[in-house]
Amino acid sequence: MNNLINFFIKNSSWFIFAFYVILSLVLLFGSNPYQQSVYLTSANGTVAAISKGVNGASNYFHLKEINEDLHLQNAAQKMEIIALKQQLNELELKYGAKPGEDVSGRGNYSFISAHVISNSVVNPSNYITIDRGSADGIEPYMGVMDMNGVVGIVDAVNTHSARIMSILHPDTKITCELKGNGNFGLLVWDGKTTDHAILKDLPKVDNYHVGDTVVTSSSSLSFPQGFMVGVVERISPTTKEDSFMTLIVKLSCKITHLSNVHIIKNNMKEELKQLESTDATSLKEEGGIKR
Repeated sequence: MNNLINFFIKNSSWFIFAFYVILSLVLLFGSNPYQQSVYLTSANGTVAAISKGVNGASNYFHLKEINEDLHLQNAAQKMEIIALKQQLNELELKYGAKPGEDVSGRGNYSFISAHVISNSVVNPSNYITIDRGSADGIEPYMGVMDMNGVVGIVDAVNTHSARIMSILHPDTKITCELKGNGNFGLLVWDGKTTDHAILKDLPKVDNYHVGDTVVTSSSSLSFPQGFMVGVVERISPTTKEDSFMTLIVKLSCKITHLSNVHIIKNNMKEELKQLESTDATSLKEEGGIKR
């Protein structure tokens, strides 16, 4: 107690000074409208700045939830686009489609959203691991894409995780076509850079141009037709002896910056596989296919 009293006595001049300063401020801002308005304006500005900082910090910690919502909305919008395309095809089929137009249903797909756990991009054969597995409906050979374009194909599946053969894998081969052209080939990684692949085995024609859009083909069982893959950046030179052409494609997917992906489920895959595996021998025994 004596120490406390001695402390106040020793610093009494500072306490008296602080008291008079506070009293002066109270009298100044309490009885003068102009100074009071300046004080309130400054105080509100300070409070607003502090509130903005607090809100910014709060929003930062909620970025994961916001990103998840955006990811789900993106998947839902893709499903709506495919459903609209299916309706358009059905109308074309009903009222007459133009010759050569695809009138097959493209609404037989659904999307499963997933987060990327790991992603290799510097190896000769690159893989991606996601946090969804067989318990979520993931199966081998399902196509995978993000909001920018094609990512790869599911390779192996566990209960709650799955491995994707990245588009940066030499064994990933995706049937693609040129938008508005109809010519299709096989997209494979050239093993050189993370943002390029080659589209090979294309018919040798003259209507290929730098800047042409490359999309997934209707021949693919893993992807719906028309999903973005990339753009033609260069046309490989050919000789008279060459039967096919090769294009260098700039990939639209930023494979080095993956965070969320969509796994594509083809609900018609089993039926299509059964049709493709029809026993040709039995057809011949029955007299073949009559046209």
